[in-house]
Amino acid sequence: MTGRSLTDHDVDLEAYALGLLDPEEAVVVAQHLEACALCRNELHRIEETLGWLGTAVRPVEPPPTLRNRVLVEADPGDRRRWRLAWAWGGLAAAALLLLGVLLLAVTRLERRLDEFASQQERIAAVLARADWSTVVQGEGAGFPPEVGRIYVDRGGRDGLLVLGGLERPEAGRVYQVWLLRADGSRVDAGVFLPDRAGSALLLIEAPDDWTRYRGMGITVEPGPQGSTEPTGQRIAGCNWDWSAWARS
Repeated sequence: MTGRSLTDHDVDLEAYALGLLDPEEAVVVAQHLEACALCRNELHRIEETLGWLGTAVRPVEPPPTLRNRVLVEADPGDRRRWRLAWAWGGLAAAALLLLGVLLLAVTRLERRLDEFASQQERIAAVLARADWSTVVQGEGAGFPPEVGRIYVDRGGRDGLLVLGGLERPEAGRVYQVWLLRADGSRVDAGVFLPDRAGSALLLIEAPDDWTRYRGMGITVEPGPQGSTEPTGQRIAGCNWDWSAWARS
């Protein structure tokens, strides 16, 4: 089961290491790092790389006796040239560090653009195949009667959940989607956090065809990875009866 929104390793580690994330994003990444050894190792590697960039051009301090002798023997013009050379060395080191930071930022941006384009293609494909949809009803206190809609292809396994009007959960919590089987068991369908406007979009890949499920629910669970089974308050959901929706 995969739900593309906040996956185990889908974090901006380069941006986190560079301090480019806003506070809310940084908190989410920090919570993920607490539970993910793989990402902690990757962050350590990135921080080592940044440290290397900062020392890649290291000025070598000459022995004090040599420096004093040169200063005594050199005329004022030579001194200015010598100081200028040291200044250019410092500028070169700073330029190299800046170049490294820019390269990391460009790489991050390119990756995000590729991921965005890929997600848009998947969304378009799911909507093109979808032959059924239903309203997701708000159930928790403070939630509107309707919080979104789910689109599915009854003969397939892909689905698209579009939500709005959601409040941000408490710090350290996420929303988790569950698919309900006919026997009452629940299957994890992914976790997500809404944006500042209260909107969220989640691509769902069910382990079985959608006709094997009779509904969906959303609960509040510990972040960033959610729970193996529902433990928190259910804030939204929907039920369906496939027998009433026979294919035409």
